[in-house]
Amino acid sequence: MRFPSNAWRYVARLLGVLVALPLLYALAALVLGLVPINRDWRPAHADGIAVWLTTNGVHAGIAMPARTSTIDWTGVFPRTDMRDGRGDYVTVGWGDREFFLYTPAWSDLTASTAIHALSGTDGAVMHVEYGPAPVPGRDAAPMLITPDAYSRLVDYVRASVPLQASGGAKVIPGHHYADDDAFYEAHGRYSLFVTCNQWTRNALSAAGVRVPAWSPFDRALFWHLSDTPQAPPRSSTH
Repeated sequence: MRFPSNAWRYVARLLGVLVALPLLYALAALVLGLVPINRDWRPAHADGIAVWLTTNGVHAGIAMPARTSTIDWTGVFPRTDMRDGRGDYVTVGWGDREFFLYTPAWSDLTASTAIHALSGTDGAVMHVEYGPAPVPGRDAAPMLITPDAYSRLVDYVRASVPLQASGGAKVIPGHHYADDDAFYEAHGRYSLFVTCNQWTRNALSAAGVRVPAWSPFDRALFWHLSDTPQAPPRSSTH
């Protein structure tokens, strides 16, 4: 059986689209990753609260003091939800439910999990861990932000999780990567356009920090902090 020549043309076009779409996505991420939002932001030099942009190489997160006069995060994410919830800093990251809960390592990733996450049909969770302040480097960038900016950041994070009458987030029992972390129910849906890194970008943007226009990947977030003068990081009890 021979396919008509026009059928082969349709197949070739379809293959071309399948190849072009990922390239266009990557190009858009690069171009929009270079476009700054909150261009004039500068770190606070007095009364600053130290927060950190962190990444594990794929997923970006935000590390904040566990307790300040603005908020005590242990009331929202109780240390008792972890096996060992000690540390002066709490790091939060938002993402796809199935991906986060069932893919603790990249070796656990399956094609079905990846496709399901990108489809935007699954719910979201918040991954939370307690520990010491991050060490500055390629995967951890400190920022000093004003108390007002920190309040906006806190509001964004709190609005991302459904809160119980007690004021605490709803823990997802039995899911941990290590002794110092836990997972909580979260609002929203992960997709190609709203990734875990875009959530982090949106949270920092709410605080007025310089961020890219779009950041489905983690590295563009760091680009916009690398050329911004940084005051020495310090924790705060404001």
